[in-house]
Amino acid sequence: MHSTKLLACAMASLALSATLASCSDDDTTNDAPFASTTEPAKAQFVVVSGDPVSDLTGGVYLKSFSDLSTSKTDQSVYGASDALKVYDSFTQETYNKQTGVLTGYIYARGASAEGIGSMKAGLRSYKVVNGTISQIGDPVYLDNFGNTGTFGPYSYAAQISNPVVVRIDQTGASKTITIDPTKYAIDGTNPAIANIVDLGDNKVAMVMTYANRDSAVVALADYDLNISKVLYSNKIGQSVGAQRSVRYTQSGMDDAGNLYVFCGGSASADGKVGALRIKRGATDFDPDYKFDILSKSGGYRFRKVFHISDDYFLIEFYNSQTAHGNMDASGKMAVVKMSDQSLTWVTGLPDPTTVSISWGDGLKGSYYLPIAAATSFGGGSGSGGGRPSSKSVKATSTVIPTIYRIDAKTGIASPFMTFATTDLLKAILIMKD
Repeated sequence: MHSTKLLACAMASLALSATLASCSDDDTTNDAPFASTTEPAKAQFVVVSGDPVSDLTGGVYLKSFSDLSTSKTDQSVYGASDALKVYDSFTQETYNKQTGVLTGYIYARGASAEGIGSMKAGLRSYKVVNGTISQIGDPVYLDNFGNTGTFGPYSYAAQISNPVVVRIDQTGASKTITIDPTKYAIDGTNPAIANIVDLGDNKVAMVMTYANRDSAVVALADYDLNISKVLYSNKIGQSVGAQRSVRYTQSGMDDAGNLYVFCGGSASADGKVGALRIKRGATDFDPDYKFDILSKSGGYRFRKVFHISDDYFLIEFYNSQTAHGNMDASGKMAVVKMSDQSLTWVTGLPDPTTVSISWGDGLKGSYYLPIAAATSFGGGSGSGGGRPSSKSVKATSTVIPTIYRIDAKTGIASPFMTFATTDLLKAILIMKD
């Protein structure tokens, strides 16, 4: 059966077997934590750092800081006496602002004998209370993971090519959820999960991809990932970024609760690089909205998308107009405002071909982006959070590790926090309330 017809049949079957509680666009019962009320001066945050020499095989350190309103210089995290040492190396980190749980996702080749155990992928969870970081539960082992995130009171990791999710609760306990692949396969291809977005009230939007399709697919479900409805659109391509075996989110919610689904890497020449919207409370794509990002960028495609605040998002573009592949370099940054569909190129950052760009976080109109010296893996690829080769080499640049603050309205980046050259910055996680 043709894939579009098969999906339509699946959607019809879902409509008969399950219903989704409806709500209007002005519904005020949705309890998803859309906009943060934290003021920068009162914000606590955690910086995750590795070792430039061993890259992702030397473990990480976690250190708590306070006050995002004041710039800081000559800081130290890796090896610092007041930082928490983790023997295993993380490729990604998330923070659940509902539960205060920070989760680190362990790179298998960076797993140590002192930590989770050699060559084992997994997760470690920590509780962050008033700046104090303490581990909760035992490490959770995984076969593999590509995409990570949070929803409701959970952190999660999704497998790379199968619809399997490991969900971690606030005690560190895990549950493996498998979405029936035969029920949602299209032309014999199972879906993979690219992102899970918290809609509040026990509802999520799962962005799914198919290796044999270049289209947007969103499944509406509850926190146990029981699917109620599947949305499909051919207006954009599939919504996922990739580098090596890591999958990057290309979807997210603004502070008003509207969900935006982006496509950044489509090779199609028919305008599939862009974004669609699902309004808060709606159960279908907005028929009147499409953001043609490829035209606004002058022909650049993109790998990663991060929410800043309000309806501003930070996008990491490929460095070349002809690039869009798994191994192509990215790091060219721009801010987009979704309501007026504007794009502003970021200025003030180092040359992306000379640095490693890691996981940032946004608050109150600013995005905080960690940038460190390139390594054998990070070499200008904007690859923080990716999985490197196991080769350990010294950093290839004298770049001072710095967290830059990017102003969403102007696109201007300025140094917020500088670190010792012994730090390979991995992430900043803001403790929003």
